[in-house]
Amino acid sequence: MIIKELKQAYYCMWCGSTFDTSPENVECPVCHRTCWRALGRYVLRNQHWVQIIKISSADVIGKMRNGSLWFQSPQSFQKYSGEGQKARADAYDSRFSYINKSRYVEDQNSDTYRLLCFYSLIVNEDGDFLERPDKRLGEFGDRYSIVDITTLLTLIKEHIVEPNKKISSVANWINYLRENYSGVYSPFCKFPKFRYQNEFRIVLWSNLFFSLRAEPYKPRLPAKGLYDVFSEPRPLDELMHARSLEDL
Repeated sequence: MIIKELKQAYYCMWCGSTFDTSPENVECPVCHRTCWRALGRYVLRNQHWVQIIKISSADVIGKMRNGSLWFQSPQSFQKYSGEGQKARADAYDSRFSYINKSRYVEDQNSDTYRLLCFYSLIVNEDGDFLERPDKRLGEFGDRYSIVDITTLLTLIKEHIVEPNKKISSVANWINYLRENYSGVYSPFCKFPKFRYQNEFRIVLWSNLFFSLRAEPYKPRLPAKGLYDVFSEPRPLDELMHARSLEDL
């Protein structure tokens, strides 16, 4: 699944854009966030070899198919103490802008972020799984739904971002960092213990979210559009025992 390797590259820790030379401006020219990092080598994931999956309860997936989405506050993950705590709780989630062993810089904009998370099923070009889903995914729910992520991102752009320029969005896979990592940090960063989640994440940000405090942002999208974006929920055990996309 290696597309490209470089001896020197500059990588946006938000949207994942990679450039051979240092950006002229401090902002990423793609997502307009300030979160660059110089890399010695990097690997890009081929989106055509990844199937996005939503794991939750039948009730939640059903509501999503009918037009309801929940973009959670980072605080809900930082302080999470409910069912599935080991999988959901992450005190570092979207909290810092820079970290190293002696210094953790708080991200002053953390409360302006809202997050929607998915599982990435990695497959080869024939649809065979390259990684078996981890049993710990069951902590997120007992049902799974296959997601048309391209259509979902289009609907978010049309109905959440475009009509209201005060809300912006970025979608990307999580960067799983080494334990002794030192450098810039973003809502797309997690440490190795969460690697089994293979997370794909959509992040909205807006000053409008300050008033929500720790509450989720709950926009409604056209049910007609979302009904086909999320497949009918099926038992998670089927996903756990499958070997290829044909089995789903």
